[in-house]
Amino acid sequence: MAHYPYPPAETARLDPFDTTQAAVQYIVFGGDRSTYAFTERVEPGGYGLAEWIPLGYKVLQYAQKTAVYKRGSLVREWPQVEPGPRREQPERVPGVKRKTRPLASPWQIDACGYLTAVPSGERQLLGYDRDEAMEAGALASLTAGTAAVWFVFAVENWH
Repeated sequence: MAHYPYPPAETARLDPFDTTQAAVQYIVFGGDRSTYAFTERVEPGGYGLAEWIPLGYKVLQYAQKTAVYKRGSLVREWPQVEPGPRREQPERVPGVKRKTRPLASPWQIDACGYLTAVPSGERQLLGYDRDEAMEAGALASLTAGTAAVWFVFAVENWH
């Protein structure tokens, strides 16, 4: 798998298939490459990434690591802390104002969800069913040796 040189500090770069770190891990997929994994969340929409990921006609997918499988067996699983795109309007309560995240557009909803990745760089976006994604990760690791399951929680056009 080819990587963008992010995070900037080489000591903060983790192998996307690393299982030694208990901390929640993130990654940014863009085109046919990704960043290295890292533990400090990057805010989608911040153009600070342009220094490491060249602008171009691609969609960036911001993801949180969910699990890693080796030869069909679960090696490590992480709790999901990212809520993903908001898919429906919250119930309105008269007289109560709430701060809410903006409603995601249909293309953003379709581009998010669980994703499996293998060391060769091959990825498959699966949708929002965690059990199905975990099964797909186990199956992918049978042929690739190792597979990671990621939850894509946000996307943005990168051009």
